[in-house]
Amino acid sequence: MKKNQKLTKDDVWEMFAETNKQFKENERKIMKMNAEADRRMAKMNSEADKSREELRQELKELAKIVGGIGHNNGEMAEEYFYNTFYRDRIFVNEHFDKIKKNLSYNNGDIEAEFDIVLLNGNSAAIIEVKYNAKQENIEIEKLISRVEIFKILFPEYKNHKIYLGVAAMSFNKDIVWRLHRAGIATIRPVGKKMVVYDKTVRAF
Repeated sequence: MKKNQKLTKDDVWEMFAETNKQFKENERKIMKMNAEADRRMAKMNSEADKSREELRQELKELAKIVGGIGHNNGEMAEEYFYNTFYRDRIFVNEHFDKIKKNLSYNNGDIEAEFDIVLLNGNSAAIIEVKYNAKQENIEIEKLISRVEIFKILFPEYKNHKIYLGVAAMSFNKDIVWRLHRAGIATIRPVGKKMVVYDKTVRAF
């Protein structure tokens, strides 16, 4: 277009048509780019979902393995302390005539299981067994409350002195102090011997 040449109506329409054509072309390119971006995002999400599902499955398998190890460790600890108590039958300087493992009872309203129970004519000792005793798996108030549950489920021992103990292959230091302060004995293996700390133990 020459300088100072006036635009005709046809010129304007031609320019408008060209602009509209360019606009539509750009719009088509943008839509194409958006579609490609959506496709890539969907692929990434699909791969991420697959990865998350695979991770979930791996974690489930790992949890089974860890749970199995924990279960086996717990059984091993129970077997060790039961066998040791079975040989000695001594706790808080008393000799016990009977020892029971996994003593359970259900009276319809209350159901409970006790890992190890020592019994004689005057006293009973309830021993909670853990592989590793720590604050996360030892509730002192709950341990003490089990004394009344024991007396309800086994009324023949309701007038007995009841002692409590926690036996474990290892202890967290904080829980040891809390157990002793509550009057609960701690039992652990040291070398080839089972060591019982019962200096602060009390009858419940």
